[in-house]
This record gives sequence, C-alpha cells and structure tokens, in this order.
Amino acid sequence: MSNKMNRSFAQEMQNMEAASLLRTEVPVQEDDNMLAQVASGKDVLNFFTNDFLGWSSRADVKRAAMEALSKYGVGGTSSRATIGTAKILTQLEQKLCEYLDVEACIVLSSRYLANIGIFDSLTNERDSIFIDEGCDHGLVDGVRFSKAKAIVFNFKDYNNLEYYLKSSGSARYRIIASDAVFNTDASYANLETIQSLQIRYDAISIVDDSLGIGILGDKGKGTCSHIGLDNPNIISGSFAYGLGNVAGGFIAGDLTLIEWLRQSSRSYLLSEPLSPVNAAVVLTAIDVLQQDDSLVEALFYNASYLKDALKNKQWQVLETEYPMVSLQIGSTLVVQKLVEALYEKGVLVSGLCYPNTPEGAARIRIHLSAKHSVEQLDNLVSALESVRHLLQK
Repeated sequence: MSNKMNRSFAQEMQNMEAASLLRTEVPVQEDDNMLAQVASGKDVLNFFTNDFLGWSSRADVKRAAMEALSKYGVGGTSSRATIGTAKILTQLEQKLCEYLDVEACIVLSSRYLANIGIFDSLTNERDSIFIDEGCDHGLVDGVRFSKAKAIVFNFKDYNNLEYYLKSSGSARYRIIASDAVFNTDASYANLETIQSLQIRYDAISIVDDSLGIGILGDKGKGTCSHIGLDNPNIISGSFAYGLGNVAGGFIAGDLTLIEWLRQSSRSYLLSEPLSPVNAAVVLTAIDVLQQDDSLVEALFYNASYLKDALKNKQWQVLETEYPMVSLQIGSTLVVQKLVEALYEKGVLVSGLCYPNTPEGAARIRIHLSAKHSVEQLDNLVSALESVRHLLQK
C-alpha cells in the first residue's frame, strides 16, 4: 500500500512540474536595506517580505530580543497548562488586551494554531458556522476540524450570508467567520454588515485581522479601529506582519469565550508556547506603535507612490486602500513568466494563481515595507516595464 501511495504522489508531482505548478523553495537571506541574497549569491530587490514596518532591522527590537534570550535562554518548554507560564507571556497578553481594547487574550506560537484552535472548543454538531470563501486557510481548517455544520458563503456576498442565516433556525449557536483584510486581494470585509447580521440573527463573529493589526487604525489597533466599529466577539491575528515580524499568533475578545478556550482549546493545551524572545519583540513593537506613527505613514506613502507610478504606466492595479499592491494579469503561465523574468532582472515578487485566486485571475503581488526607498520603487517599475512584452505571449 505504501509503494502504491508513493507512486501516486510521485506521479502527481511530475504532472505538477510539467504544468509549471510544482512549488520550489528558494533559499533567501534578507538584509537591512530591502535586499535579499539568494542561493546563487545574487542580491535582489525584496518585494516579497512580510516585514511591512521594518521591524527586523531596528536596534530597539534586536536589543529586546537579546535581553529576552539572555534572561530566558533557548530551551524549549511544554504546554503552559502543564508546566506554567513564563511571566513575559502573561505581560504580552495583558499588553494586547490594553492595546486592542479587549477583555482577554491568549498568545500562541503561530497564527495557524490560533485559528484552528477556536471553533472545535466552542461548537458541536448542533451549531452552524458561516465562513467567507475568501478566508485564510487557517480559519477554513479550524471550521473543518470542528463538529459544527460548515456553510461557506460567496466572497463578500452578504446577501448570500443572510440567506444561509435565515435557513439556520434549528442551530443552537451561529458563528460568522471572516478575514478583516483578505490576503488574496487586500480588500476589506464589510464588518459593519457582518455586525448587523450578527445582531439580527443572534450570532457571534470571529474575525482574523492579521493584516490589519499594526497597520490599520489608531496606533495600528486594527481594521475595526480603522472604520470606527466595535470589536467582534473574537479577533485572531498574527505577529508576522505589523507586530514585530516574528512567528506567533493570538486569540482575543470576550472574557468568557477566551477563558473557555484557555480551558479547552487543543491548540493552547497541547502545543508549545510562544517563544519568550518573540514575545519581547512584539511587546517592543506595540510600544513603538503607541508612540510613533512614522512607520505606518512611510508604508502608506510607499504604497500610494507605487500604485500611482504603475497606473501611469497602464498596469492594471487592483483597487484597495490597503498598502499592498497587486497587478491583475489573468493567465497563470504569464504570471509565472513575469515572476521569473523579474527575478532575472534582480527583483523578487510573488505570483498568485488558482486556487489562491479565481481561475483566470492570476496576479502579481508586491509586498511593500516602510523601509523601501523611492529609488527602489522606481527600479521596480522600470523592471516591470522591461518585461511588459511577456503580457502579449
């Protein structure tokens, strides 16, 4: 049986490679000047980074990490429920509660663990979860792993969501799950409508705000702050983007729900906790954001500058307020050729295609940082212009 399985997967990967769909991982070493050194030793402009605010190169962030390393060491630990909690993790949870204006918070070692740890503990087969089809795969997996009835509604189609809510009269509990900012196109969910439907149909809302926290709203407090809306019942998020650019995630929200998750969530009870070094980095990042708006301002300036420059060159830029730039291309094969050609020109960008986008809607995604210079943005535009001929093939 194992040989049969091996042969099957080997053939599948050969088919993927023949169709140019097999993923490869390129060794990359990032530096402080938004350059990345790849395996060949070549330096390329890095527009693939998740370090939106330039945390990795800040002296205060590095100092906090080194102090935590000196105090806590590098040794691994077991579950917090088993051996207790490092003081710095409790400090971070308290800090996040104050920062996000929520009642309670749990920090975990990844966003994925946070998202898969929510739904199973809160629901059983008598409940219904309504999730946007554009959500982060971690939220999708969390719903799949629960015993609740999963109903997937069309991307940002709140009439479709209400149709399903109306049909769920027999459900014990109803949960509406959505990203706040969708990863595939950086568009915003209509959280006002979700909140209205939540109230109308006696549901609770669970929102992943990984791309909003640290970037949007007053002092980076997130998407709800940005649009002037009360927080959902539960917010989940990542530290990898706006809050330190380190591994880790959190679940925050209503006190009773969060404390129940602390008692019952397998992600929390059965996994190793967030690294104290990463916790120190996030604490420092929050302190910086509460005192200094310049990082976020620089990120938004870069996004506005690049979007205008690309539109002036007639590139099809997806419209979004969020400081991420996506170019609509269409063909997966053309996107692959463009990404490869840009790499040869010394520019590293990412390509998105089905199933991460609708079929026929493949795109190039450009991750910006507050640390990118205008000269680097101009070089990116020049590189794109030099490979524009590939759009015709």
